[in-house]
Amino acid sequence: MFGNIIDKQGALDVTESMIEKSYPVPLLSADELARRLKNKEKIILFDTRTAEEYAKSHIDGAVLLLQETPADDFIREHGELIREKTVVFYCSVGQRSSNYLNRVYKACKAEGAKECYNLRGGIFRWYNQGHPVVNENGETDDIHGYNPLWGMMIEKRNTSRQ
Repeated sequence: MFGNIIDKQGALDVTESMIEKSYPVPLLSADELARRLKNKEKIILFDTRTAEEYAKSHIDGAVLLLQETPADDFIREHGELIREKTVVFYCSVGQRSSNYLNRVYKACKAEGAKECYNLRGGIFRWYNQGHPVVNENGETDDIHGYNPLWGMMIEKRNTSRQ
């Protein structure tokens, strides 16, 4: 039903807008993140999806972060890693990562993080804009859809890697 009303890109746009209204956290676009990574800025990525989603594909260099990790545990485990760096959280479309960033933002800044962002549109937007994702075998064209409704927001790539 939803798929007949809004195209894939429109569905992701609407979802991003709803998330942004629910979670007023700083956002970073996929293209801006790609530019900063290319320029070798000090960035640490945290993937707040499930281990299964992360294993299927993730942004290269991202650290898997269990969604349930309390803020104090996050700082204890990753405080040294985030100091003087830009910290970027992401999930499939941005809801889980926005929620997580909302919970840990003040603690990250107090620990010395330079900037803290949620990746706008999550890994779906990143992937749909043609940026690479990896798994344990290297670059891949495969991505986890989270659920059928959100999975329809993924634009399948025409190429296939072996």
